[in-house]
Amino acid sequence: MTETITPRRFAWDLPLDIPKHWLPGNEVVSSMLNAYTILVPANEGFYIRTLKACMPRIESEDLRARCVEFIRQEAQHGVAHKRYWSNLDAQGYRFRVFEKRVDKLVFRVMEKIAPLWLRVSLVSCVEHINAYLGHEFLSQGILADADPRMRGLMEWHFAEEIEHRRVAFDLLQAMAPRYAVRALGFVLTVGLFYSLMSGLAMALLAQDRILWRKKTWTQLMSHLGTEHRMFRRTLGHLTDYLRPGFHPSRMKSDALAAAVLARQATTTPPVIVSMHGCHPHASD
Repeated sequence: MTETITPRRFAWDLPLDIPKHWLPGNEVVSSMLNAYTILVPANEGFYIRTLKACMPRIESEDLRARCVEFIRQEAQHGVAHKRYWSNLDAQGYRFRVFEKRVDKLVFRVMEKIAPLWLRVSLVSCVEHINAYLGHEFLSQGILADADPRMRGLMEWHFAEEIEHRRVAFDLLQAMAPRYAVRALGFVLTVGLFYSLMSGLAMALLAQDRILWRKKTWTQLMSHLGTEHRMFRRTLGHLTDYLRPGFHPSRMKSDALAAAVLARQATTTPPVIVSMHGCHPHASD
């Protein structure tokens, strides 16, 4: 099955009155997703530069066209999440120095020292992580009680991650199909992704002076265990990626993502991004 990938601009306003902990009663998940928001632009800039570098080597016209649409979607994700940084600034969070160091010392260094096949493997694995995060947050309705504007941002992003989840893996299979390449990218990506996101989430909770509060750890245990079971579910998704016959299409999430995007289109019609070639630019 070949997916239909439609670049959309997130047109909703993100005014400064959005509460600091926008998922009521769950400062931990709010902070985790704030950390995700901070890391998105640098992450997706890396994806875009990696896929652009691959373009001259892609023989399949279909795969090349899908890569272009992937780039266009990811460009819009970075733009939309960066808009929310003004809210984080207004709420008093300090994160910009950390974000710049991550971009410079992780992604830019990786581009200089890693061969292209390894960078594609990194993108493939992190795109699997993005897709299963989207699947879990949407299928479990974790964001149901969130501030509607932040719920809109996160659900739009997660739905599009599901929509284009096959692209990076198909590119890896075209460029470097050896299992060892996939496994190496997995080892590097999983450790880096979760250490950066959990570390930054803890830093945000520490700035709120609630990191060591008992209720904070109760919320974390609920998210990882009793309520959302994210620890066990994450292990399952990661194990799937390492199966020799894995393909992202086996995650049956297309109808879930389509329903979210259709619902959003009835409230705020998405603006279809008009771009030429594979050179995305910010539409905001």
